[in-house]
Amino acid sequence: METRDAVVEIISQTLHVAPAELADDRKLVDLAEDSIALFELLIRFEQALGGHIKYEDIAHIETVGDVIAYANTLPADL
Repeated sequence: METRDAVVEIISQTLHVAPAELADDRKLVDLAEDSIALFELLIRFEQALGGHIKYEDIAHIETVGDVIAYANTLPADL
């Protein structure tokens, strides 16, 4: 599965948003109902990656495209 497809699938399932609505420039805070949903999204990504995502990295992730770009820098497959 392509990285973008995997990221979109995780975001879609976690935040209950249709994949078609997940353009790269969509802000995660606008897609989530609250901060708990964003935390759940973080946990889902950590589970998919099999590791911990550093706070310094999270601080720079704001959009769907940012998540995709970050995932592309990691050695593990989603």
